[in-house]
Amino acid sequence: MNSIFNQRRERMLLLGILGPVVALVCIAVAIPLSPWFTWSGNALSDLGNYDNGLLVAALFNAGLVISGLSSFLFTLWFLANSKTLPTRIGMLLFAISEVFLILIGVFSENAGSIHFLVSVGFFATFPFAMWIVSIDFLRFHELRLFSVPPLLFPFASLYLWYITFTGTAPWSGVAIPEIVTALTAILWLYFICGMIYKDLLPEHVWSHA
Repeated sequence: MNSIFNQRRERMLLLGILGPVVALVCIAVAIPLSPWFTWSGNALSDLGNYDNGLLVAALFNAGLVISGLSSFLFTLWFLANSKTLPTRIGMLLFAISEVFLILIGVFSENAGSIHFLVSVGFFATFPFAMWIVSIDFLRFHELRLFSVPPLLFPFASLYLWYITFTGTAPWSGVAIPEIVTALTAILWLYFICGMIYKDLLPEHVWSHA
């Protein structure tokens, strides 16, 4: 790899790794500052509702915007270096989901129905991105070990959403399926970052120069 690509790779990996950390830290700080919040009875977006506290909402929403933007830039870079059509399609979907994440921070619950629409867009797009890319990676024997877990991650989320909306879950809010679903996306993103860092992606899948 040439030095310019190496430097760009380091910067992009930093964005990919730190982006989710920003969101998680902001959530972790916002929760103890919101004594009314419960994992079983609320949505995470309630933390971003300005009627529940201006400073906490600003912190929460800023975290989503910064996280979404950082991950979006990383994903665009990965997409530009991808060589297979299915992976490009999957990463394009992932980039779209990150745009939705940014919009969740911009259009809080106070914005009305648009918040619901962008939230659904976020949670509905990235599982398909994970499936498409993982199925594509399964074609290559050197990537199969890294393809199976992300292929299964979304099913855990689907189960949690199913029991939540059917009323069979021991909780009434959506914060638990939201955080679990988000963590599957973060874990998958870190899978990709790890493969890039360790140079595990073969040349016929991803450009190294």
